[in-house]
Amino acid sequence: MSKHQKSFQLSIRQIDLVEEALRERIGILAHVVLASGDTDSDESRANDSLIRELSDLLGSLHNQKIFYSQVNRTGVPGG
Repeated sequence: MSKHQKSFQLSIRQIDLVEEALRERIGILAHVVLASGDTDSDESRANDSLIRELSDLLGSLHNQKIFYSQVNRTGVPGG
């Protein structure tokens, strides 16, 4: 049985593309729910669940980023 890779090497641009795609998909799913007008249907519930899952993934990506503030003269990021 194969093992899953635990870490990936992605460029900043690749991460941005993934985040943009997730936001686009969340927007499409939300639009479908709103356009249907029936928030109690099975499709709407499934879309809500998927929206929540994709939002959690987007948040997880965001939380793994390391943000640097302006570097001062000592070369140490200020905080």
